[in-house]
Amino acid sequence: MTKKGSLAFIKNGKIKAIYCHRNAQLEGFGKRLVKMCKYFTLEELNQLYDYLIPVDEDSPMTEEQKEAYKSYMPEQCWKEDLDWTTALMYTKDPTKPMMDGFPYFVDYAGFLPSWRNRFRYAINLDENTFSVSKAGLEMISQEFDEFSDTADYVDKIQACVVGSFPLDNIPDNWMEQCQDYWKEMMLVAVPYSEIAIASDKVESDPEAQHDAKAMHFYLGIKNQ
Repeated sequence: MTKKGSLAFIKNGKIKAIYCHRNAQLEGFGKRLVKMCKYFTLEELNQLYDYLIPVDEDSPMTEEQKEAYKSYMPEQCWKEDLDWTTALMYTKDPTKPMMDGFPYFVDYAGFLPSWRNRFRYAINLDENTFSVSKAGLEMISQEFDEFSDTADYVDKIQACVVGSFPLDNIPDNWMEQCQDYWKEMMLVAVPYSEIAIASDKVESDPEAQHDAKAMHFYLGIKNQ
């Protein structure tokens, strides 16, 4: 079962959005991100953010990029005419290219508001925090990404922060803390709030999608 998610890598209020096509749950992408945060120092994480270069998903891959991706996806899925869409679909561990110093990532800021973006992680270098949010289909316990024509979906669901930890001191039991906190919560249906109304204006704005403050609603990051 595919569990999609994302990482909002934030510095100076700007987002570099990394996509995770599968296994985005805490035990998958979440665990790998924590491992990455513990592997790098804060200074190195800042350098990593600066080093990462966004590319458009529809742009052709260079021969060097194709060759590099041989180690990031199953051998049987690699092909000579590899494109970014295929590479993203079969990437086994989205943190591996970053940890290897591979500079390119597909800019997926437009995916941040998606209902299919179930698990939303944020490495916030401005606040020195690693946060974990549940969102979209995950919050209503829908197992699959297909939408039913007859289901009575609400119009919006705000991302729910289930854990936030200091980047340089993420506890070993971070996952348990997130799971326990989620179990103590309840979902409440409410009319549109001011922040929800404001979020409608940025959902289709490419520039706003890279602004951490503007994307507050979709990341679940607390108000300052």
